[in-house]
Amino acid sequence: MLKRVLFTAGLIVFIAIVSVLWMYNLGTIYFREIRWILIGTFVVGTIAGIIGAGLKKRFKLRNDNLRSERHSIDSIIEHWGTAIGIFMMIVSGFQIRDRARLSAVKLHFLGLFFTLLFGSYFLADFLVSKKYNTLLPGMKDIIDGTIKKYLLRLKLKETGKYLASQKSSFLAFTIIGGLIFVSGVIKIVPFYGHIPLQLLKIATSVHDVSAVLFALTLALHILLIIARRTNWSLLWSWFNGKYPERR
Repeated sequence: MLKRVLFTAGLIVFIAIVSVLWMYNLGTIYFREIRWILIGTFVVGTIAGIIGAGLKKRFKLRNDNLRSERHSIDSIIEHWGTAIGIFMMIVSGFQIRDRARLSAVKLHFLGLFFTLLFGSYFLADFLVSKKYNTLLPGMKDIIDGTIKKYLLRLKLKETGKYLASQKSSFLAFTIIGGLIFVSGVIKIVPFYGHIPLQLLKIATSVHDVSAVLFALTLALHILLIIARRTNWSLLWSWFNGKYPERR
């Protein structure tokens, strides 16, 4: 437990330091250097994710406690680190849409930095550790375990590490997040080169609509966690890493 507290404290300190530097120093150069900063961030996160996945696999073979964890320390850090970045982008995105202040733009790219860093770590870990075997949903997860479960109150026995609705949420976030990312990349191309105006307009519309859908999906995700008492223990596992005593 002490390790988790220390790693969490380290995450908070890291985010705080980077945020101060970004908003007051790095923010003045991001229009010139942001592409290289973000590319470098993605590369660093990916390499760290590959190394982390390899270390976890090696240590799990030797340590029974690690094999019994629901979420490893780095999984918790990548989850909350990415969540903080996404929250920053949602808030700043609506601010930019309402009134494009420089501080909101800085905050938006700061959120993108954190999302890319922790998200690329997760993506590398996701592929190397073959997490897709437990995280991606099947049709039964989507229809019976999510739609019928919440709309028709169908009872479904959950047997995997993640609930069917969690896997469905992951797929939804992945698809919508992918649209946001691709359209966002297209939107910053004009700062570095030429792009057809019509393509830029389409990308802007896709980006805005996808962002709203993502925010609504996130709100629904949080609401379902809060509304169902049985989900509370699963939420707590994203802090202590342990399996709930009762599923």
